[in-house]
Amino acid sequence: MCLNQRRFCECGRNSAFLLFRDNLLAPEVLVNLYCPRCRDRAPWDGARMLLDCGWVLEFDVSRAQALFDLKGVRGPATPDFIFDEGYVTWQGLSPGDHEVNTLLHQRLAPLIEKDLALYLKSLKHEWLEHVAELKAAGWRKAQRA
Repeated sequence: MCLNQRRFCECGRNSAFLLFRDNLLAPEVLVNLYCPRCRDRAPWDGARMLLDCGWVLEFDVSRAQALFDLKGVRGPATPDFIFDEGYVTWQGLSPGDHEVNTLLHQRLAPLIEKDLALYLKSLKHEWLEHVAELKAAGWRKAQRA
């Protein structure tokens, strides 16, 4: 089971939907979240931070390593490992994917009763277009999709 959490950035103007794989790491392991508007508030420390398309995630890597050791996770508690292995990452491929997905389903919902095949085809087509846009923009998780 995974924990999903909506977290606001430091300036409070934007939020991200986050996924905590297997509930292994406590939400407090993500110390700070900076959106593109407030990321300049974060003095860069590559040992604790990860940059993804203007968003900065700052981790308590010591705490993450202690939890990894306790739970038998093999791997260094680096920002790259924590994020890329899904221990603390976007819910979806970018911070706003949860909202995009919800709006897409709401917009296409009337098709479900009228033409289920068209609904599924439209959903797949539009989602693949969205993923292509995220890849082109350089979103980290989208590159692996």
